[in-house]
Amino acid sequence: MNTEGMQLANIVLEYVNQPNVERGDGVYYPRVSAVSRCPRDMVMHRYGEPWSDPPEAQWGTQFRFDMGHDTEDRLIVAMEKAAISVQCQQLTVEKRTEDGHKVTGHIDGIAVIPHEYPGGGKWYVFDVKSAGQWMYRKVYKSGEAKYEHIKQIAAYSQMIVNDPKFSHLNGTKLQDLNVEGYEFGGGLVGYVAIDRPTNGRFGDNKEELPKVFFASFEIDPEEAEMFLDIFDEVEDHYENKTMPGFPHPKSDAVWGGIRCTQRWCSRYSVCQGLVEPQSPELKEVLNG
Repeated sequence: MNTEGMQLANIVLEYVNQPNVERGDGVYYPRVSAVSRCPRDMVMHRYGEPWSDPPEAQWGTQFRFDMGHDTEDRLIVAMEKAAISVQCQQLTVEKRTEDGHKVTGHIDGIAVIPHEYPGGGKWYVFDVKSAGQWMYRKVYKSGEAKYEHIKQIAAYSQMIVNDPKFSHLNGTKLQDLNVEGYEFGGGLVGYVAIDRPTNGRFGDNKEELPKVFFASFEIDPEEAEMFLDIFDEVEDHYENKTMPGFPHPKSDAVWGGIRCTQRWCSRYSVCQGLVEPQSPELKEVLNG
């Protein structure tokens, strides 16, 4: 084994990881990208609790995050080369929840599909997702977007534009944008496989899958409005000095239980009572 090579890799990963660990996830604020996040983790974050389980350097968490941004840029460039216009990139939207809490978000863009293309003559609220082998195979096989991605994009569609870069659109609900010659089609997710995409089998049964897959879906405005209720729930717990219970192991918020580990949850040890909270507010809530 090349120990020197491993040591060099560890040095590089540590330098990339350390700023991420020091920064943590910052001050809590309601953002649409967290609409499917574990409610218990969100409430701990709202109480100001820092990470108890920061990512280890060898996991390359920051690398993976940066690869997602690279993927987004590359897919949009490829789509525009194929005459699929991606407009309003990184448009800022916002909305007040039923209880009056402001939620903000930034869309990857709106994808305008030419009339002669499949699903054409429509424009979609668009988001790019990079996917590992397991998730990519699941989405490709089902032909449907992942539910947490549907929730995020659907929530975006009902929000109001508030962006100095697109001041002529300010005050408009996203789904009501006027794209001349095109009707609103709903949501669209562009999935890009990070690894070589196959059906997971071997030998003669192996099937190569396309590197990119698109999943579109209709949006129910009433249902989309309800997706923002999670942010009111977080504030209710904070104001009443309470904590939500543990999510069901099969909940989408914890990926069927996968996220309830130190590898995937940055507050796992606090959540499970393995270490004392650092936030005085959270300590009072958990200890009574």
